[in-house]
Amino acid sequence: MHRRTPETKMTPVSEIREDPDFVYDPNLIKTYAALSQGKVKVALTRLPATLIHSGFYKRMPDGSTELISNLQEAAVPYLQGMIRAGLRPMLDLQWSPHGPEGGAYVCADDEVALAAYRAEKVIMVPCRILRPIARPGQEAALWLEKKGKGVALAKSVAPSITGYPSYLGNKPIGLTDALHQLIEIAEVTAQAVRDFNQEGNYNVHYHEMLHAVSRRHARILDSMLKLVELGRKEHALALCRMAYEAFLNFYLDWLAPQFIGPRLQLLSALRSAETGGNSDNSSGWQVLTNFPGLFENASEKARISPLGSNFHNLLYPSLSLVAHQSYRFLEFESSAFDREDSSEVSFREAQLTRCLDVLSAALLTRIRNDVGLT
Repeated sequence: MHRRTPETKMTPVSEIREDPDFVYDPNLIKTYAALSQGKVKVALTRLPATLIHSGFYKRMPDGSTELISNLQEAAVPYLQGMIRAGLRPMLDLQWSPHGPEGGAYVCADDEVALAAYRAEKVIMVPCRILRPIARPGQEAALWLEKKGKGVALAKSVAPSITGYPSYLGNKPIGLTDALHQLIEIAEVTAQAVRDFNQEGNYNVHYHEMLHAVSRRHARILDSMLKLVELGRKEHALALCRMAYEAFLNFYLDWLAPQFIGPRLQLLSALRSAETGGNSDNSSGWQVLTNFPGLFENASEKARISPLGSNFHNLLYPSLSLVAHQSYRFLEFESSAFDREDSSEVSFREAQLTRCLDVLSAALLTRIRNDVGLT
């Protein structure tokens, strides 16, 4: 079983010792109480660690504000080991109007984890924002709400897209040269995941997923390269769609590894059971609530991806025509009736090169982020 969180055990409250020097955040306590009653929504996303303030702001009797921190530096290496072993603890954040420049996100309850992420150079960290604000951020946000005994998707907020990432830049480059370079970057990324990973006693497999995604992306690019060299560009386009859909699924998983990953795995198991004729899995579907509506909708996943709907609308329809073997391709092929070499499908090499560059950069930079690489 592919795990994202370690096994847990119940501990009697009587055995939990309280730190007498710990300063509690009264606002966070109230929020947790409301959250337990289903009165508060939360949003899962990733934020730059540099934008999060460790601790919480407290108004003092003289009207000034002070940042209160309970960080225990001695515990940071332990959390670093957990991260190196594949755990990605989610930070609980609240917006504080007392932060610099009109407000900031504060982390009062997970300061050690935040410090560990910073020490491991993980720039974009997984967060659970309590009482979120409905405005686009650097990454997408999935809003959750209580539904019966489970958790449902309340809404999703697309990220603010200001540009597209690139490894190849604006210089002209041929498709085969571009593929060679992107394959090498994907392979280096996969090795970086292996180098970052350290065995722990948690039996979690997030790093295995990151490694598999990197390796599979490299293989898809390598297969495309071989097909292009064989003159099978149409077939290469079908593989491009595979790579794009793999990225859309990865992005959801990356946003909240310990929440989304297990649900993607459960949905996969349920769909596999259906293909085997076993559809009696009502408890599993209850756990998923309304998440399949997002997980199985390519256009909705594209809307909240960092590539956005414009990229999707430019790329996906034409790739779908290839994958579904539109009749126009058969008609195009039939024009070669009197020739031994069949005509190749119309193909814009420069456009595909650019798409693969952007797609690879969007995927691999996020994998590298999670193992401390830029």
